[in-house]
Amino acid sequence: MEISPKNKADMVGAYVNQVQAKPKTEDIAEKDSQQQAITADRVIISDTAKRIQEARIQLESIPDTRSEKVTEIKRSIQDGTYKIEPDKIADKMIRESLLNDLFK
Repeated sequence: MEISPKNKADMVGAYVNQVQAKPKTEDIAEKDSQQQAITADRVIISDTAKRIQEARIQLESIPDTRSEKVTEIKRSIQDGTYKIEPDKIADKMIRESLLNDLFK
């Protein structure tokens, strides 16, 4: 048994109406460009981010080495008056290691 519409012209007409109802790609592209023109990108920086940025700038302005301290140590080494305290060094190394282990 074959099922077919009574009028083939109705079938073709329905197809034509469906094709005409679809928006053309040019129309879609034009609407997209209009939409993009209406909505512009914008960035909002939070107060926290601003404070972090300010802190980073301040940290970068601090020198990595304390030149006065370096000069003092160099002078004492040259004079032979620089004292090495192994117990203090060991204590600080152990303390630092324990703190690193705690905060892992």
